[in-house]
Amino acid sequence: MALSTYAELQTSIANWLNRSDLSTEITGDFIVLTEKDINSKLRIRKMISETSITIDAETEDLPTGFLQVRDFFITEGGTKHSLTYMTPVQMDQIKGSSTSGMPEVYTILGDKFRFAPIPSASYAGTLNFYKAFDPLSDSNTSNFILASHPAIYLYGSLYHAANFLGGVEPARLAQWQGMYTTALERLERNDREDQYSGSPLQIRSDVTVAAPFSDHTKVTNNNT
Repeated sequence: MALSTYAELQTSIANWLNRSDLSTEITGDFIVLTEKDINSKLRIRKMISETSITIDAETEDLPTGFLQVRDFFITEGGTKHSLTYMTPVQMDQIKGSSTSGMPEVYTILGDKFRFAPIPSASYAGTLNFYKAFDPLSDSNTSNFILASHPAIYLYGSLYHAANFLGGVEPARLAQWQGMYTTALERLERNDREDQYSGSPLQIRSDVTVAAPFSDHTKVTNNNT
């Protein structure tokens, strides 16, 4: 069957599981857990968003859907001034001696950016960041992942369903997990090949995907 909308995905998962009594679990657990995996593991170009931030206080709100900083700078007098990330501990260590002025560093505390020095005026900041894909719903029936890589949603949901249900044959569970991992890795590989097409591949620490069931990815500027 077709697999391009939220409703079709739900039907397909139920058919694969041969269960018609799991509609709540399919939408509330299996698909949601898969989306958490996607946003935790993937860092691809389709996730990059740009927003302007007026920096006129020591703290400013993170944008909606924020996952990770890719680039952050202030434009002042026609010149771009990059903001450098510090851990909260490092920020506290310099805070005592810092004065007000144009911010040079930032950290992340909860759902806020924190800057130092404290802004002495209003500064125009530009943030390029990785943004979470909008979750599927009855009103948001598709997104880039479902439209272009539906296997990620299907096999991810089946894997999480198998853990919920128990009693699934180990061979089938391993197959679903393997197909899920392969689908994620294929997307990341295709994205990287498109990004560096025609030029030598260079490793970037902020474009990483690990196997979806391992937490060994190395990321920078994550929410601390």
